[in-house]
Amino acid sequence: MRLIYLADTHIRSGIPENRRDDYFNAISVKLSEVLHLCRRYQVDFIIHGGDVFDNPRPDQRSLDLFRWFLKELDLPAYCVAGNHDLIEQRLDSLESTAIGNLARRGLIKLLQPGERVCLADGGCVLQLSGQHFYGNIDRQKNKDHYMVKKKRCDIALHVTHGMLLPRAFSEKVPCTLISEVISTEADITLGAHAHLGYHEVVGDKYFLNPGALARLTNLKQELVRRPRVLYIEFKSQKTSYKFIPLASARPGSNIMGVCQGDGSSDTFRD
Repeated sequence: MRLIYLADTHIRSGIPENRRDDYFNAISVKLSEVLHLCRRYQVDFIIHGGDVFDNPRPDQRSLDLFRWFLKELDLPAYCVAGNHDLIEQRLDSLESTAIGNLARRGLIKLLQPGERVCLADGGCVLQLSGQHFYGNIDRQKNKDHYMVKKKRCDIALHVTHGMLLPRAFSEKVPCTLISEVISTEADITLGAHAHLGYHEVVGDKYFLNPGALARLTNLKQELVRRPRVLYIEFKSQKTSYKFIPLASARPGSNIMGVCQGDGSSDTFRD
């Protein structure tokens, strides 16, 4: 069983404030490369960690691009909702958003909070679960959203869209620390929302975030960060993974405006 995980694509047709290139073309090229990787590694499905679009009701051009991606992919696509996928960060708005509509049409499968999806292949049973973003997810310190129980499975994989971090980078940005949710029974927790990404291993638990496919913030790290996806393979109850940098991603110095800060101030864009 193989999958590719990507997050924070922020598809939009306009040019973001901190970009000086053709952003829509750039994200289109990246999605084309993701398709190539899916075929190269013969994955069985993909998971998107949320913020598919930059707006809960995107323009037609953006919607058409993601529909094209899903059609060409021709594989199951699991997803959680990010803050940009929701109206005013309200979870009860999901049904009236673009990804809510895509889910109703059967084009994506939303990993709904509290639900489990079990997939079996080659003697390995994988439990999939997810948590959508909602306003104050990290202010309320409801750690249960970041933790799951294993039930009749070999491996549990949990997908979250919240500010789950190895360490806080600003007092102004509410977050949930990995150390606070280490009692989760998930073998792998996939993060999103934190655009710079991380790779943390605590005992036999993995907390992995490849970072945003889109580079939007004016942080210095975005000048050197190369967007990437995460490839995971489950084989005979053993797990292997690797981060795959996108060859199509141009150097940050070629596409970003003047970058400032290191994430310690309020330059983070959520």
